[in-house]
Amino acid sequence: MDRTPRSYNAGNVKRDNRQQQQKLVVILICIVIALLLVVFMTIIGTKIVLKLTGGHQNGDADDVQYQNVTIDKSQTLYGPLALINDTHEYQFPEAAFGNLANIWEYRAAHTAEGADAPYKTVNTSVLMDGAALVATHQWLADFHKATGQRDATITSAYRTFEEQQSFSVPAGKSDHHSGYGVTLKIVVNSVTYDLASDPAYNWLAENAYKYGLVMRYPEAKAATTGISGYEYYFHFVGYGPAKYMHDNDLCLEEFVAQIKSHSVDKPLEVTDANGQKWLIYYTACQGDVTTVKLPTNFTYTISGDNEGGIITCVSLSKTAVQEQQNANQAAQ
Repeated sequence: MDRTPRSYNAGNVKRDNRQQQQKLVVILICIVIALLLVVFMTIIGTKIVLKLTGGHQNGDADDVQYQNVTIDKSQTLYGPLALINDTHEYQFPEAAFGNLANIWEYRAAHTAEGADAPYKTVNTSVLMDGAALVATHQWLADFHKATGQRDATITSAYRTFEEQQSFSVPAGKSDHHSGYGVTLKIVVNSVTYDLASDPAYNWLAENAYKYGLVMRYPEAKAATTGISGYEYYFHFVGYGPAKYMHDNDLCLEEFVAQIKSHSVDKPLEVTDANGQKWLIYYTACQGDVTTVKLPTNFTYTISGDNEGGIITCVSLSKTAVQEQQNANQAAQ
């Protein structure tokens, strides 16, 4: 039986066109969904990485751009990595005093209204370097959160030459002059105890490096530091150095000796406990002034070693890059 081919009229053409358009719409929707999934997974992946690295997006050492900066020799005399001991007498440079801050006032300003302070101070006039104080406050506040203890007490920090004369270490040779250290004890009902009297306080020594602090005088290093029986004194050295010292069981004297082998061309690379990457390098200063290579596109800190050198710590955090860029723009 003969079959007559279906006539391909205008209605059929419109129907086929509509079907083609519907297919294109479905394809476009699938493409958009796929793109959204890619974006979503990228965001989730970034969040996971940031969580694992403490919220820091780090650059690479090759990204750092340097410029030559003239440094006065006086800057080698002070800073968080400066040695002050029996063989390295402190010179009390005037520039070092401008950063001192009141611990009691800072604690009051950063404790919620009506809440008890997370730690104590022996009086209202104890001073400490401002950057060190920020880290120390967070360390002690987190100690309170972790243990519920609030009897950790800062009994001493910065000391003048005259104030140090009342103590056993000779004036001019005490790390207290630096302003970067604190003596911690337990004070309960006006009775003072050493930290070793309560295991809960082990948290302080075990976690100090995460906040850029180290035990300045470990008993096992007494032959190197020259100080024994003072394990309740902690010193802020910075986040990168603290992590490296912790991982390699170094006291400050040993760290300063080791860092001298790391120049700007061969820096020490460290990832701190918060996931932030650092480059640390040493520059020897010759004469009254010297030239130091310092980053132009990353934030950094410099510290003297009180031996005639400068130690530079470069943060590779991209957040730090943006902060530096903003500062440069504001200065223009």
